[in-house]
Amino acid sequence: MKAAIYYRPGEPDELRYVDVPEPQAGEGELLIRVEAISIEGGELLARRYMDPGSPPGVPGYSAAGEVIAVGANVTEFAAGDKVTSFAFQGAYAELRAVPASACWKLPEGLDMDLAATVPVAFGTAALALNLAGLKQGEAMLLQGAGGGVGIAAIQLARLAGAKVIGTGRRIEALESLRAYGLDHALVIGDEPVKAQVERILGGRGADVLVDNVGGSAFQDGLDALRDGGRAVIVGIAGPGEKTIDTTQILARRLSVFGCFLGPIMYEPPQRAMIADALAKAAAGQLVMPIDATFPLSDAAEGHRRAEVPGRTGRIILKP
Repeated sequence: MKAAIYYRPGEPDELRYVDVPEPQAGEGELLIRVEAISIEGGELLARRYMDPGSPPGVPGYSAAGEVIAVGANVTEFAAGDKVTSFAFQGAYAELRAVPASACWKLPEGLDMDLAATVPVAFGTAALALNLAGLKQGEAMLLQGAGGGVGIAAIQLARLAGAKVIGTGRRIEALESLRAYGLDHALVIGDEPVKAQVERILGGRGADVLVDNVGGSAFQDGLDALRDGGRAVIVGIAGPGEKTIDTTQILARRLSVFGCFLGPIMYEPPQRAMIADALAKAAAGQLVMPIDATFPLSDAAEGHRRAEVPGRTGRIILKP
């Protein structure tokens, strides 16, 4: 079968479209014919910095498709089922063998491109809002609002009855997010985040910070919280200083949570969150804009596009 792999870390051009052995469904696994792959931020970092091993494995986290074989001791899935899946490798291929516990059966009629984006984008956003304890009527500062997790968080916060202030570097991109429920657009660099948030909220800080950026942006977000506010770290790759003022956390009684979905994605609470997001997506309550679609044979161009700053939405690869 064909797959996109890389032999050494580096730029997108390191990705090669090659023949690799076909996987088989082992015990507790499904074999999926892949129909849509969502490029995720962690994959970009892995390709740029991580050794793929020898021989290199097939990269890629999230893929949706059709079950074509079922391994021993799998009872909840059958050949012909449409599923979405998550694992830390194996998505960038025509076929994928993955544990059944890493798959979710799709509601009837759900678009496959949207289904591929749900586990990471909506799963991460749901976990972040859960950690923050976001409540109806609260104000959430969402840093990095235009990425997949940001767009998912806007919609989930809207369904929770919260107000969303989203940050970005281009007002045009931010304004486009109003279609998903963004209440206020805040352009980074015009003036301090704290001053902009307090002007929007009549002199008070945000109740919740969800930071998809990292770097110095996280401290900027902490500054913009009200006393007793809650912050969730989702992104860590942003530029600038990564240290934070712990004195401020103590004196202002701030709560800080780390949000890393991957290691706990298969546990019952997170599986339920993702299943709920799939149901809402099938009902038209949740959507994900697709910025661009590339054939898997052109995965390098897909990665190049995914690294363009200021984009909105997900990049999809098609085998």
